[in-house]
Amino acid sequence: MEKTRQLQFFMTIEDEEFFCETLRDKLPNVYFFDTCPSLESNIEKRLFSSVVESKSPFFSIVNFDLIDKATLEKSYEKHGEFYHFEQIGRAQIQFLRSKPDPFNPQNLLDGRVADSYDSENEEEKKWKSIVYSHLKKVSNKVFWYYTNLEGKPEIKVKAENGLVALPDAIQKYDGKTGFMAANGSARFVGEGVSVESLS
Repeated sequence: MEKTRQLQFFMTIEDEEFFCETLRDKLPNVYFFDTCPSLESNIEKRLFSSVVESKSPFFSIVNFDLIDKATLEKSYEKHGEFYHFEQIGRAQIQFLRSKPDPFNPQNLLDGRVADSYDSENEEEKKWKSIVYSHLKKVSNKVFWYYTNLEGKPEIKVKAENGLVALPDAIQKYDGKTGFMAANGSARFVGEGVSVESLS
């Protein structure tokens, strides 16, 4: 049975570097594949050991234990002169980077990992579960900071489901100096932050 899932996150460049390095400690044959549509067809120029080595916002986490480069090199559609490589597959998990909000640069927007997988394929399910569990393990909970019906700011008691923040992001975008973690217009803070500290 085909299933889908995703996990959204807040990461700074420092967090990205840490996540990529520690993930590859667990899965040494995993690389980060730049899937941003471009004129580049040579996958060797699109493969990195860390997303911080490229300015691309769009990546795929590729497990070369389950796919070879010759197969990956053919996994694209061409629109005009641009190569659009696949982002999700048996050996791939989509990785969209977190980034500053272009309209509110003091806010950090969330990124995500997402995939579909065959629940009966143990090999596929195992490596993808390692990626998700590792991301959760190195992350912190986040809490919705909102304005209630009385017009007063509040922080939700229960942590958000499916949204986490890595250590550097939660420290730099804690809301206390006006820098916030955001998903659209919704803003989030880390555990232990009080409304008073944000005033």
